[in-house]
Amino acid sequence: MFGDDAEDRSDHTIIITDKVDLKEKSSQADPYLIQISGRETGMMHKISGDKMKIGRDATSQIILDDPHVSRNHAELHIKNGREITLKDLGSTNGVFVNGKKVTETTLADGDKVLIGTRLYFKFCYQDSVDQNYQQSLFRAANIDSLTQLYNKKYFVDALSKEFSFSKRTNQPLSLMMMDIDFFKKINDTYGHMAGDLVLKTVGQFLGKNIRLENIACRYGGEEFSIILRNVEGERALQIAERVRTSIEAETIVFRDQNIKITISVGIATLLNNNFETIDDFIQKADEHLYEAKHTGRNRVIMKMAA
Repeated sequence: MFGDDAEDRSDHTIIITDKVDLKEKSSQADPYLIQISGRETGMMHKISGDKMKIGRDATSQIILDDPHVSRNHAELHIKNGREITLKDLGSTNGVFVNGKKVTETTLADGDKVLIGTRLYFKFCYQDSVDQNYQQSLFRAANIDSLTQLYNKKYFVDALSKEFSFSKRTNQPLSLMMMDIDFFKKINDTYGHMAGDLVLKTVGQFLGKNIRLENIACRYGGEEFSIILRNVEGERALQIAERVRTSIEAETIVFRDQNIKITISVGIATLLNNNFETIDDFIQKADEHLYEAKHTGRNRVIMKMAA
């Protein structure tokens, strides 16, 4: 009946004993709001506790610094860690789920949520595999692969948010722009692999020694930036000097050769609305960095704007 080649065919037979529902979520999955529009596309907000407030106010658990978002815009209520209710707190521009304006609704896996007029989120349950994948997408878009610091795109987005918040609340905001001295000479003398090691070492140092509430970024090439939240000028100067002297004390070993490096730093501080725009703010820090580079290097320059 099967013919003489039945035995050969049996080697390629696949026997399915159980059906597997690939859509079934892991019991370990956690609820998230994942931002799918705006400056922080890809950012994951894990939903936990009994309730979480969403809005522009600094007391919110999910802070959205967008002019179309109210200070106290919406609130998530969590029941048994699985049932998530979204409630509008009387916001100006409303809360929408799957295109429909809502005052209060229970979220379902896959729902699209609009907060205000332009910030979209996807509500979903994610297990560890999903979380790792989503985080990898976010890192690819926002993290510099060599230094493991935030990249320039993230820097511009984050500084814009911090600048806006500081002007509204009249809290100080300081910006450090720093540059590795004679970096081209390092590349010319030791090679580009040594240059990459220097950049990586500086990135690791900043990542370990800058407090979590501050933001360290690779601005481009051999230039780095640090956003210092709620830090006034004198305190920023102290931080910059500590970073400068610590990096000067480092010895980088490349193929049995010791490489010593120094940095130059320029600082600008936003206080009492002394800068009109974010471009003015960055330009002032850059001007101070330029002055530090052209007055001897390995120094910090800070001058308060009038």
